[in-house]
Amino acid sequence: MKPQFNPQQLIMLFAGAVLVLSVLLLAVYYLQKSLGQISKPDKPKPAKVRVGDEAAFTLETVKGIITQLKTEQKTMQDKLVAVERRADENARKFDLLAREIDFGLMILNTEGYITFSNPMARRILAVDTWSRRRFGEVFRDLPALSESILACFEAGTEVRKQPIEIPGRDPSRGVVEVSVLPIRDRSGATESVACMLREVAAPAPPA
Repeated sequence: MKPQFNPQQLIMLFAGAVLVLSVLLLAVYYLQKSLGQISKPDKPKPAKVRVGDEAAFTLETVKGIITQLKTEQKTMQDKLVAVERRADENARKFDLLAREIDFGLMILNTEGYITFSNPMARRILAVDTWSRRRFGEVFRDLPALSESILACFEAGTEVRKQPIEIPGRDPSRGVVEVSVLPIRDRSGATESVACMLREVAAPAPPA
């Protein structure tokens, strides 16, 4: 007679078979793994890097970059300060020299404003060269001078020793000669205009 098994016993037998099969498969897996380690030489394993180490390395790198940028910024600022000091010193020397020369000197920027004027120029022209007006308004009564400055700005035209008439000026004081010259940048464009005014002795009266 065939043995009779109830459902509970069948379940237990099936579970036992599965357990035995799992143990056998696990034993085979470890056996193969052991044989593989014996047949192959040990390979160096890469060092494990912890997350904390990576964060510290990144932080130090960022700090180094920031320090370098600050150093470069300070160096650039020092250079700019040195350049500004030299520019201020050169401007001061230029102003001192311009006050001592025996002819009038004016510098006009590309917007048509007078950026520099020495005392001689103001005395010869008898106008307020420091007023915040363009040369066309400042020299309204000196059309020849305005035209020469405009031509210099527009076409780079140079004027040398051009006699002009100053309204209200005593002819016995002599003639005023004007030179208008462009000041160019490295590209050759006119960046400002220089006007020089010189008093020339009046011609002697005929005998």
